[in-house]
Amino acid sequence: MTPSLLLIAALLQTTEVAEPNSQVKFPIELNAQVLTGTGIRTRTIAKVKVYAFGLYVDQAGARSALGAWRGHSPSDLRRDQKVYDELLKGPFPMTLRLVMTRDVGADQMGSAFEEALSPRMTGNTEALARFRALFTTDLKKGTELLFARSGSTLKVTIGGQVAGEIDNAVLGWALFDVYLGTKPISKEGKETILDRLPEVLGS
Repeated sequence: MTPSLLLIAALLQTTEVAEPNSQVKFPIELNAQVLTGTGIRTRTIAKVKVYAFGLYVDQAGARSALGAWRGHSPSDLRRDQKVYDELLKGPFPMTLRLVMTRDVGADQMGSAFEEALSPRMTGNTEALARFRALFTTDLKKGTELLFARSGSTLKVTIGGQVAGEIDNAVLGWALFDVYLGTKPISKEGKETILDRLPEVLGS
């Protein structure tokens, strides 16, 4: 087998990728959705790693909604806010997967999300309070959190257990805007979270 064929065979067998800053593994497929890329959330000047995150999308939906960007490179995509805006519209199911890289208390994690979401959710205090209330147990290193958005519903899973479902379109948009919007929680993560999108969209 030629080197090029060996490389293709190896890529076809890949079932997961590692977020490079934390080495946290992310499966290529999750609940019938495909990974578009990963990032890392850090805090303080020392850039302490808090969690790794990845974005998953419904592939058929993404190919339909983002067809105009088919064939573009990751560097092209990350420079075009319109790509992120289309994702934020939520025209197809998407999931954010977070994996803790250190221990964080329930109140600390809930407060951090509330701080990020509050400016984006004016007039939706009840939905924000319900989301904040889902963080009831401390998050140990390695804990997985899933935020699955489908239509106006946001389903939250923490440590393999469904924590709740909230039907509020603004909440779903705001949570993803924290990572994909014009003022992201991680500028570097916003860029790398599209690294696999060209592969997802196809040629």
